[in-house]
Amino acid sequence: MHCPRFLAINAVGGLTWGTGLVLLGYLAGNSYEAVAKTAGRDVTAVAVIIAIVAVAVWRVRSEPRKRQPTLNPPEHS
Repeated sequence: MHCPRFLAINAVGGLTWGTGLVLLGYLAGNSYEAVAKTAGRDVTAVAVIIAIVAVAVWRVRSEPRKRQPTLNPPEHS
């Protein structure tokens, strides 16, 4: 891929990713306040911790296992 094309696609991807994460954080922040009023901060903290652990376990289990290289015995000539 030529450098100018790569830079253009990379810039669009970076702007999209950055904007998406900022909006996600903004929406999560607004939702947090509503949930905190209803359920309380302790319950919300426990729910967030459980969600983080669940995502971590899912990611570890979904990674393909890397094969160990097999050792070939040396050939004698």
